Amino acid sequence: MKKSIVIASTALVAISLAACSNQSSSSKNTSDNVKTAKKVAASSSKPQTDKFNNNEYGVMGYLMLSETNASKLASTEKSTGDSDGMKISKNGNTYTFEVFPMGHSTNVIVNNNNVTVKYDENTDGSGMGDKNGSKTYSKQELASKYANQKDKIDKVIKKYNLDSNADTNNSNQQAAPTDLDEKTEAVLIYAKANGFDTLDVSDDNDASMELSTADNGRKTVGYGSDGDVQYQIDGNNVTYWTLDHSDDTPAYKQKMVEHTTTLSELKQEFYTADNQRQTVDIISDNMEED
Repeated sequence: MKKSIVIASTALVAISLAACSNQSSSSKNTSDNVKTAKKVAASSSKPQTDKFNNNEYGVMGYLMLSETNASKLASTEKSTGDSDGMKISKNGNTYTFEVFPMGHSTNVIVNNNNVTVKYDENTDGSGMGDKNGSKTYSKQELASKYANQKDKIDKVIKKYNLDSNADTNNSNQQAAPTDLDEKTEAVLIYAKANGFDTLDVSDDNDASMELSTADNGRKTVGYGSDGDVQYQIDGNNVTYWTLDHSDDTPAYKQKMVEHTTTLSELKQEFYTADNQRQTVDIISDNMEED
């Protein structure tokens, strides 16, 4: 009798252990499945920006502006000389798209986190403007929209030999520094921070912009007001700081806000048209340096 009781007890213990083991295994599998699902979700939510290079972003910017697809662009006739068709060229991180014989041209500038598109916009019906239209798209926005067209985009790049220079094979690399002198760079940075219309060269304006070095080692450009800009240049990359005017805090209490751009972008945006160059040159020629 006692032997039967022992056997029965042993069997019950074995069954209990097996049940606990199965429950533990089931919990572990559930936990593993949850972790896997989280990893997949996290992976799918990551931006795709690192999957594309400057050339691809250059083409994407044009596709977004023109509201066309990569397949159509890849099959468009390539212009030779002045023949009908499309011409695509690049200079550093700036890509130029020209349509012949219409004469329309578009510049796509690839920056660190976004793509700026400069295009001719017919504003008065009398003719096309000189890159007077501008739109900026985030790289994440472009990568998400055109991820499934990568093969066709690469065909466009190959067709127009845009990958001939190794420096565009990495999306994080920037164009070589421009040939701008220090004062011109300073004026362009000020224009970026405060708006080009703040560059006053009217006859009744005798204020000279000043260029100096702050105690923190940064260059400072401005008219000695709360619109002054501090900046640093590293190769083609520009980091600049402006006062935070988002509330009514007095200027002397406001914090500095950091921004980034590139010299090539500044040159394209504010130093391309003749009237722009004339304004910038007047200010830089009269700039006082401390």
